[in-house]
Amino acid sequence: MKKVLLTMIVAAGLFACGGGETTETAEQKPISNATQEEPVVKEEMAEPKEKVEEVKVVAKKDGKALIEASDCRTCHKDDTKLIGPAYKEVAQKYENNKKNTKMLVEKIQQGGQGVWGEIPMAGHPNLSADDAEAMVSYILSMNK
Repeated sequence: MKKVLLTMIVAAGLFACGGGETTETAEQKPISNATQEEPVVKEEMAEPKEKVEEVKVVAKKDGKALIEASDCRTCHKDDTKLIGPAYKEVAQKYENNKKNTKMLVEKIQQGGQGVWGEIPMAGHPNLSADDAEAMVSYILSMNK
């Protein structure tokens, strides 16, 4: 009696789980009730009447972060003269324009002496012009 009951339970379990089907017949069954697939229609975007100019956006480098990550703070502070001039003194001396920015970038990269005293500023030849320009831009912005 136990064998019959056990066999019936196993048979009922297989029937409920679909144990009688093979993978071939399961793959042939439709996934949904739809009788046919609807075609996907792509709508084309209308051409703009006026041409729009592409604008190249370049992320601006953070001059303050570049200064903090470099050795600049060894000799310079924002408000106080240390070994070199305070950044605010530099900002007051030089107007924020392309000519001064270029000159200061070169001075950062090549080093200099004599403008702020006899102690020379070491050059930073490994600093890119873009990074030095971001630093100069930050320093000159302190004159506001």
